[in-house]
Amino acid sequence: MSVESAGVVEKGAEERFFSSYRWPLATLLVYVTLSLAAFGPRLIDYLTQGHWGLSATRAFEFAPVALNTHALFGMALIPLFFLQPIFGSFLMRTSSSQSVAVAHRWNGRFLVLAAVVLSLLGFYITYTFAANSDSVTSIIFMALVALFVITFFGQAVLEARRRRIARHLDALVFGMIFLSVPATGRLIEAVMRAGGIENTRSRELVPLGSGYNVELVDITILLVSSVPLVLWCLYSIPRTVIGGHPAKLSIASAFLGLPLLAVVAQTLMR
Repeated sequence: MSVESAGVVEKGAEERFFSSYRWPLATLLVYVTLSLAAFGPRLIDYLTQGHWGLSATRAFEFAPVALNTHALFGMALIPLFFLQPIFGSFLMRTSSSQSVAVAHRWNGRFLVLAAVVLSLLGFYITYTFAANSDSVTSIIFMALVALFVITFFGQAVLEARRRRIARHLDALVFGMIFLSVPATGRLIEAVMRAGGIENTRSRELVPLGSGYNVELVDITILLVSSVPLVLWCLYSIPRTVIGGHPAKLSIASAFLGLPLLAVVAQTLMR
C-alpha cells in the first residue's frame, strides 16, 4: 500500500471513529467539566484559606480526614479523566505509537482503581454523616452511587479488553454519570440556594399537604437521584441505543425509585 493510500485509510478510519463516537466522547468531557465547575470553588477555598469555606458540608464535622482526602484526590484526577478519551481517540490513527496505547491502558486502569477508592470514600463520608443525622435515605443514596460506579467502570474494562468500543464507551458514560452525581448534586443545590433555600440538607420538615411532611434533605436527595435517569436518556435517545440497554435504564430508574420508597416509608411512619 502506498503512503498516499495509507493516509487516506487513516483519515477515513479517524472520520468513521469520530462520526460514530463523538457523542460519547463529548459526553464524557462534559461530565468531567461538571465536576470541575462544581468543586473548583471548593479547591480554591482550600488552597487560599486552608479550609473548604462555605461550600463545605456538615460531613466535615464527622469525617474531616476522609472528606479532605476524597476532595483533593478527586480534583487531582480531573486532568487524567480529560486525557483518557483523548488517548483513546489517538489510538484510531494507524500512525499512533505504542506509547499511546500503553498510556491509555494504564491510565484507564488507574482511573478505574481511583473511581473505586473515591466511591468507597464517598460512601464512608455519607455513612458517617447519616449515622449522626439518622438519614436513611443518604445511606441508600451513596451505597447505590458506589455500587454503580464500581460495577460500570469494571464493565468498561471488560468491554475494552474485548475490543467492543461502543459498549466500552457506553459503560464509561454510565459509570461517569454516577461518578459525577456529587457534582451535579452540588449544582442542583446551588440552584436551590439561588431560589432562596439556604440549607438544602436541613432536616426541616416541608409540608406536602394532607398532614404529610418531608425533610428538606430528602427532597434534595430525590432531585439529585433523578439526575442519572435524565442524563442517561439525554445520552442514549439521540444515539438510539436506549432500547439496547434496558438494564441501564432500569438501574437509573431504580436509583430514583429506591430513595423515593425510603422517603415515602419515613413520611408514612412519621
